Amino acid sequence: MKVAKKGLINILCGVLGQVIAIGLGIIIPRLVLVSFGSEVNGLLNSVNQIIVYFSLFEAGIGLASMQALYAPVAGKDHLAISKIMKATHLFYKKAGIAYGLSVIVLAFVYPFFVNTDLNYWLIFMVIIFTGFAGCLNFAYQGKYKILLQAEGYTYVVTNITTIINVLVNVTKTILLFLGFDVLSVQFSFFLINVIQILIYKYYINKHYSWLDFTVEPDNKAIEQKNATLIHQISGMIFSNTDVLLLTVITHNLKIVSIYTMYNLIITMVTTMFQQVSTGFDFRLGQLYNTEKKTYFRFHDIFEIVYLIIIFATMTVVYILILPFMRLYTAGVNDINYINSMYPLIFVIVPLLSYGRTAPSNLINYAGHFKKTQWRALAESIINICVSIFGIIFFGIYGALLGTIVASLYRTNDMIIYVYRHLMEGSCFRTYKRWIVNFIVFACVVLFVNNDNRWINSYPRLLLVGIILTVVSFLVYILAQLIINPKEFKNMSDVMKDTLKNRGKKDGK
Repeated sequence: MKVAKKGLINILCGVLGQVIAIGLGIIIPRLVLVSFGSEVNGLLNSVNQIIVYFSLFEAGIGLASMQALYAPVAGKDHLAISKIMKATHLFYKKAGIAYGLSVIVLAFVYPFFVNTDLNYWLIFMVIIFTGFAGCLNFAYQGKYKILLQAEGYTYVVTNITTIINVLVNVTKTILLFLGFDVLSVQFSFFLINVIQILIYKYYINKHYSWLDFTVEPDNKAIEQKNATLIHQISGMIFSNTDVLLLTVITHNLKIVSIYTMYNLIITMVTTMFQQVSTGFDFRLGQLYNTEKKTYFRFHDIFEIVYLIIIFATMTVVYILILPFMRLYTAGVNDINYINSMYPLIFVIVPLLSYGRTAPSNLINYAGHFKKTQWRALAESIINICVSIFGIIFFGIYGALLGTIVASLYRTNDMIIYVYRHLMEGSCFRTYKRWIVNFIVFACVVLFVNNDNRWINSYPRLLLVGIILTVVSFLVYILAQLIINPKEFKNMSDVMKDTLKNRGKKDGK
């Protein structure tokens, strides 16, 4: 019951935090667009996406440490945890120095790669403030985030992030309304992010006083860091290459702005349902490493639930993203943000990439990083090659085409791999769930209008969104129920057992 409670708290805090982030996150880009135009908006988003790559300096240590911590955390072995954390700490310390130097180099060279009227030193300082905010937090709190997540306290990380997001966005909003320039706005971002270090320091000192960094580092426990780095690079390329390539190939920050505005909506929504995965991720990882039989009971349930959430949510996004974009970019006339094809191609990407979460997690729990690294590398190569040629000939369409093609390969590869090496049974068990969901989604694309110019106000958009969400979830649940009756019965049994145990506990 304690595990269920942790998981639910993780999910609830994650969803609440994301709702707050969405509310505040929608305000800032709109204010930036209106106050500074599409060029500055494209600059900020382009720089943010490039700086994300600097987290690669952790050299895969995060994922390797997480996998190594599952067993000692489940057994409450403080000495083993301290040794793994010491090894992790030493790597983050070195990585932080490389991260900082890279921010400085980027600040000097980036202005030469874009055609813009913006001042060189303005761009330089924007990059410095943006990059060093991430650098300081990366070097200090990275190792603590891993420990908290492995122990099931993801909600602590989420709550701290939410507090900082609120402070950052409220401050930015005030500064933008008062007419401050973009440099002042980014400087406020830097100062407030430094506060995170103080919050983590207080929390760790209070709750993890037993953590000992004087022990010998257990470098063997994290020896798969190089293999996990390949997977991390693949993930980074998958999530961030489009913006980087659009910037380098087109040199047009306004086109980058269009991409990032649509991707902003997709990212906000996908981050919301990611909370379902991260909420119970700690326990599934512990179960796989201690009680495999119990784990496999939950694997199918998780996959079905996650596929329902992803397809139902993305169906609503497909129908409503154009009406939202019309309202959101009203008054911004320096480039056209409305295109009838954007909803479909932007939505297909998260359907493929997040739909594979269950097999991807299983590969991580099993520690099969080295055995699958060449597959992740192949995905990256496909993504980059197709995207480069695609952008040259088709612009934004080409960027997304590269991601879709790479995702089709890797998603199928993951499904086949886990059934060959980690699970019993046929991969058709998973494929039938995908096929049914895509049939429902295809029907929506063919028969449901996604232009909807009559949705001309935010209250109307919200009301329609609520109705569509309910209908969409019911349709996908029904579709999965028809083809997965056994799994739904198992799901019902798990819920009954949980409630029964809760009742016995309360009775005592």
